[in-house]
Amino acid sequence: MMKDQFANYVVQKVLETCDDQQRELILSRIKVHLNALKKYTYGKHIVARVEKLVAAGVSEIFFPAERRIGVQSSSSYPSYMVQG
Repeated sequence: MMKDQFANYVVQKVLETCDDQQRELILSRIKVHLNALKKYTYGKHIVARVEKLVAAGVSEIFFPAERRIGVQSSSSYPSYMVQG
């Protein structure tokens, strides 16, 4: 569905309208396919939506608190930049 011309909009709408628990489950499943989705015209729409959600604060799935830029973890180590 994520690579389909029309079905990708369904996936985007579901991500917008579902509750937090459902969104976390869906995003965890999408996460493993992000690099492949970037190669498809319609998959790019899903990648953009996921990036928008991450920017809006649904980033715990992708970068746990101790790995996010500028966030100091509860450990004794200083915060650090995530390098890709």
